[in-house]
Amino acid sequence: MPHKAILDSSVLAAMFFKEAASPRALKCASECDPVTLDLAMVGVGNVAWKQVVFFGESRDRASDALQDCQDFMATACTIIKASDLSIKAFQIAVEDGISYYHSLFLAAAEKEGIPLMTLDQKLHEKAKAKKDVRLI
Repeated sequence: MPHKAILDSSVLAAMFFKEAASPRALKCASECDPVTLDLAMVGVGNVAWKQVVFFGESRDRASDALQDCQDFMATACTIIKASDLSIKAFQIAVEDGISYYHSLFLAAAEKEGIPLMTLDQKLHEKAKAKKDVRLI
């Protein structure tokens, strides 16, 4: 496991919302110095919403998990401003055919010289040839 790593929102969400990949996400976060983007909460918030609306999770449980993730990001993660990466992310998105949202995480990893850790298989497949992106 790398010393420092970018954790994308799929990893962060799996840490706080129980899923098959949760143990891997927790292990990854515990074995590195986590870095993420300020906008990662958008992705995690969307997971919380889906848990309530589509999977019957209680609002209180989802809200607690969302707060726990926010607290983890505030206390354990180095946070990078997504707006500082906008041009580089746009270049990655256009050149590599990857969504702008995901390209922001790739741009952060490139800027910091550290790997991007993800649970997103599609992202991994699209980016692995050119970027240091690792599927956990």
